[in-house]
Amino acid sequence: MDNAQKETITHLINELIKGDYSEEEINRIYTKLDKLIIDPKWSDYIFWSNDCFDSNDGFVSHVFFDKIEQYQLSDEYKRDQYVISLVNNLLQRNFQYKSEMDIVNELNKLLPNTDWIDYLFVSKICLDEHGALYEHNFINLVFG
Repeated sequence: MDNAQKETITHLINELIKGDYSEEEINRIYTKLDKLIIDPKWSDYIFWSNDCFDSNDGFVSHVFFDKIEQYQLSDEYKRDQYVISLVNNLLQRNFQYKSEMDIVNELNKLLPNTDWIDYLFVSKICLDEHGALYEHNFINLVFG
């Protein structure tokens, strides 16, 4: 993550902390942060912990960025990235390394239930208008 991204994230988090916004504006900020931050638990570090705040309730960005950067080293992150790669292969019909059935069977083993099929092929709530995967939403739905 480069400094410009960190500055943007810090600005957006400070906007959230102020709390002077409508629900629609808050949702807009959350959506932006979800796209910028790969750690799905980023909001827990802000709203369910005091670790990222100093004694004056000021946001301590370097502590926050240390936490979210550790996520990339976690088994959870590696699992999530593998699941996303399998789903993208399925959606793009890329069966060069695994057959469609092998991918489906592996996803059924990795994911806690079969709701993922609905999210992708029935309601399509995890796909954009072009059929691309909303990765963060998908991971949150299947493991949330």
